Amino acid sequence: MDRQKWKDVAEAIGFTAVIASLVFVGIETRNSTKQSELTTQALEISAYQALMSNIDDLNMLLIENPSMAPIMDGVWGESDGLDFELFQSNRVLYILFRHGDLAFFMYERGAIDEARLESALGPVPIWTEAGREFWKRRKNAFSENYRNHIDKLMEDSTRSGSPE
Repeated sequence: MDRQKWKDVAEAIGFTAVIASLVFVGIETRNSTKQSELTTQALEISAYQALMSNIDDLNMLLIENPSMAPIMDGVWGESDGLDFELFQSNRVLYILFRHGDLAFFMYERGAIDEARLESALGPVPIWTEAGREFWKRRKNAFSENYRNHIDKLMEDSTRSGSPE
């Protein structure tokens, strides 16, 4: 083989190596981007879980400590003189609906699938009168997508007459 053919073969090998390197860099960049998205998603979920935990802790304090309930009731103006047991039941309902809100947030972020979401929403009392009344009064404290989902579940449970 003469020099020109060797040169052509070397150029072809070099060109192939450059193309392969660019493909590899593209794959690695895509993987890195996906990993960054997953890390961001995990941080969002973790931060939201921490927030929900703080809200639950506050509600548990109010449920467990009768002396705190009238103070917070006065701050929130929630009950207009409701008795302590009714105030406690409202706090429990808040915890349950917030539990559903966290599950829905995780579902929206792709961290759980629809079957897991529906399982996590099981304790949310959408089929009870107390749950429905609470939801009517407090649903604007939740995200629009979660409100729409719960409203649809309530509508479906009303039609079927069951909690499922």
